[in-house]
Amino acid sequence: MANTFSVNSTTLETDFCVIGSGAAGLHAALHASEYGSVTVVTKSRLETSSSYWAQGGIAAVLNNDDSFQSHEEDTLAAGRNFCNKSAVDVLVKEGARQVQQLIDKGMPFDRTNGHLDLGLEGGHTNRRVLHANGAATGKALVEFLIERVRKKSNIRILEEAFVYQILTDRERCSGARAYLYQQDQLITIQSPVTILASGGYSGLYSRTTNPHTSTGDGLWLAYNAGAVLRDLEFIQFHPTAFYAEEGSSFLISEALRGEGARLYNQAGERFMGAYPQKELAPRDVVARQILDQIHKQDESYVLLDVSHLDADVLRDHFPNLLQKIANQGIDVTEQGIPVAPAAHYCIGGVATDLNSKTSVNGLYACGEVAANGVHGANRLASNSLLECLVFSKRAVDHAASWGVEKPSMVSPHSFDIDDHFAEQFSDVQQQVSALLTKYIGIERHAEGMRKALQAIRNIQSSLFSDEHEYYGIRARGMLHIAEMIASAALQRQESRGVHQRSDFTSPSNSQAHIEYQKENPQLVS
Repeated sequence: MANTFSVNSTTLETDFCVIGSGAAGLHAALHASEYGSVTVVTKSRLETSSSYWAQGGIAAVLNNDDSFQSHEEDTLAAGRNFCNKSAVDVLVKEGARQVQQLIDKGMPFDRTNGHLDLGLEGGHTNRRVLHANGAATGKALVEFLIERVRKKSNIRILEEAFVYQILTDRERCSGARAYLYQQDQLITIQSPVTILASGGYSGLYSRTTNPHTSTGDGLWLAYNAGAVLRDLEFIQFHPTAFYAEEGSSFLISEALRGEGARLYNQAGERFMGAYPQKELAPRDVVARQILDQIHKQDESYVLLDVSHLDADVLRDHFPNLLQKIANQGIDVTEQGIPVAPAAHYCIGGVATDLNSKTSVNGLYACGEVAANGVHGANRLASNSLLECLVFSKRAVDHAASWGVEKPSMVSPHSFDIDDHFAEQFSDVQQQVSALLTKYIGIERHAEGMRKALQAIRNIQSSLFSDEHEYYGIRARGMLHIAEMIASAALQRQESRGVHQRSDFTSPSNSQAHIEYQKENPQLVS
């Protein structure tokens, strides 16, 4: 193979183009198949998504001991007075119906003696969190959806496909352009409805609970197409990710704390004991407290202790998670589990309304790639999979209600690949990861954020390759998202939810959102 080469091209037409194969993308595809033909485009395999990795459950009000009002209040409290209340109302009420439909269709949620097990997680005041196979809910849900997607004859699946352009004219979105790795082929997907469900960008961080594919591609794709990006500074760090000296990490489910797990520092002190909700305080609180303990001690982790809990019950509820921990040489009946925060979930994303509609006609966004205001400044545990179900259906319903009309043809950008740039791209990726991790982490301050912003811009100014080359496209997109994250974090001069600054330690009275759009580089709404 030559170092520089162009590839063959083909075109297909479809009624719905879904970009992404997590819970939001798969659920959107299934629902869209009721209205027409669907093409699902995914960067890796169908099973590779943040949803698949999700250990937390799905929060839903399913019995009379709970209420919509309670779930809404918990979500608003966790969101630090920054949620879109209308979005929260939609999430909670429609979410309960969506989860019940999953149950009716046979989704294998955990049960005891035939009754659904409802767990308690951080920030919730009632037991309302459903799990599947303990701490493998995301995997179970994605596999449940994939099985049904594969049975639909009008759903086409394009795996290992890199989407590099969303096609738009001055009026509307008309599909997408992708490179198929295995076939070494370009494909133009013409569609009147394009649904972005490509996940978040916390995979840009060095220490993350997300797969390597979570690099924010959907955001720069939407931005280049003219859509508005919002709230990029709000990145949630999960408090308890497994800590290993060599850097490997995986999520330690919040459900363990829901069952009574306790956090201890190096001195053996239970440092969350002074808080009313103790270890079940919202994630932003627990993550900050763990970081504070790490700063005061020699070790770069704290210990999550379950030794006082019934080992048989834990093995029954969390078989996969406990096996992963055991594979690291940890006997949870005798030892604490080393944990530290890791980048986990991106609240910011492509700005949408309650129907998942972006500012570009024909382009929708749902799941983690979207910013609809439902999470405010800090996401409540187990609301993310719920969001995927609710707002993916809303996207399809809205698009279908407006009718599916064939869009006009838009000329795609040229595309080529130069293998000489592979190593340089890897270097850029590592630099961005190090800058975000060091300066745009749990605790931030102006001096560090300015350093990150300047370093990112220096990399941009010396970037290799042209704008239509594969590695150059990826590098430019990643750097642009990193630049906007740093810029938004620097501009938000307050501490609120997951955005904490040592130089502005209190929340402000402003409810303004920081937004970016290609035609208007920075907006504040």
